[in-house]
Amino acid sequence: MKSAVSRVVVAVSVAAALGLTAACGGGDGDGGGDRDGGKSSTSQAKPKGPGGGSGADGGSGADDSADRSPEAKKLKAKVIAAGDLKRPALKRYEVTPRERSKLEAASDGAAATPAACRPLSDMVAAATPPKAKAHAGRTVAPKRVRDDLATTDVELFAYDSPDGARKALREVRTAAKSKECGAFRAGGVRYSGVAPEAAPDKGDESVAYKIGSREEQFVKRHAVVVVRDGSTLVSFVARNYYDPEAVAGEEESRQGGGGSGLPPSDKADDEPEVPSVVVDAQLDKVG
Repeated sequence: MKSAVSRVVVAVSVAAALGLTAACGGGDGDGGGDRDGGKSSTSQAKPKGPGGGSGADGGSGADDSADRSPEAKKLKAKVIAAGDLKRPALKRYEVTPRERSKLEAASDGAAATPAACRPLSDMVAAATPPKAKAHAGRTVAPKRVRDDLATTDVELFAYDSPDGARKALREVRTAAKSKECGAFRAGGVRYSGVAPEAAPDKGDESVAYKIGSREEQFVKRHAVVVVRDGSTLVSFVARNYYDPEAVAGEEESRQGGGGSGLPPSDKADDEPEVPSVVVDAQLDKVG
């Protein structure tokens, strides 16, 4: 018998085994150049993995409370909160504190191997990158785990100047396109399946890529969109999980004529996608 967790993951959040693919609509694979406020946006959300905490107060997470610098306070005033979910398309979401896994927490400040790949893991971590002054983060999660919506981590990173943010985003773009960063390690986390994706036409410039990792028995896939707005980078990370052993077991059960009471894994190709409504709501507040 599968565990209760496996049942939920298979029924709700099944994703293609180790494909680690994710789509972000609009733009081109290089994320485009500098621009002023384009109109296209990322694709609407698909089913996702277990989700992002509880509560909808938009309060500070553990990382936020530790950073009381003036720059951090400014970012906290700009990060998405419960009161920003007024659009009809956002009614089924809630804002929760940004929670970090034990592996993320243990990897703070750890070097990446190769070193040039670190900007990719920085954009999915709830911590301030080495070249940024401050950061603030929240998670925008579906109110019900079975809603057909993405769980999206939103991070804001403040830099000294637009040039500093531009350079940081250029490093992300270069790493996403680099073959040596297709698989790399940062601290205790091993990332794989890295590749650039089409970026949305948002902010001054943007980059998108896919990246995967492991968390206990689950494969964790991320679709990442990073937008520069002046001297601020805004990272959107939609994620889902699946249990490869549970998926394999369900496939064997169907082939053998048995059944576990779960529906067929017809969503095995579903991929995490950053919801355009979340991007728009956060960028409106940053602007």
